[in-house]
Amino acid sequence: MPKLLAVPNLMKFAKVVQEQQKKKQVDPHKEVETVPEVPKTEVDKMKEYQTAAKRLDSARLVLRKSVKADSELRSPVMKDELIAEVARQLCVNIEPENLHLPSPLSSLGEFEVPLRLPRSIPLPEGKNYWSLNVKIRR
Repeated sequence: MPKLLAVPNLMKFAKVVQEQQKKKQVDPHKEVETVPEVPKTEVDKMKEYQTAAKRLDSARLVLRKSVKADSELRSPVMKDELIAEVARQLCVNIEPENLHLPSPLSSLGEFEVPLRLPRSIPLPEGKNYWSLNVKIRR
């Protein structure tokens, strides 16, 4: 009652309640300000590609899998699983056609998976292609 959150049902408080309701209501005629989206240029896109490629090349993706026997995996690591883990662990979204995985990874160890990125992205020093380091462990 002191903060007028609850008031007795009296006519003298009806005006106060109406004023509070008016403050809470949004005016439908009031214009909402919209901010226009600035389209990305080719330079901006290339910078994003370069940043993502450097992050992928310098990082190591670690997967934990269950093993049958002799370091053989129960279920092999497929391309879709690698793409999902890259998005989850490294916060980089890549397309399936950008990841070259001719056969599923079916054993424990470290692998270097080649990436197919646009030729306009300069390659890292001392390398002939972009790659993703994947480590599969128990």
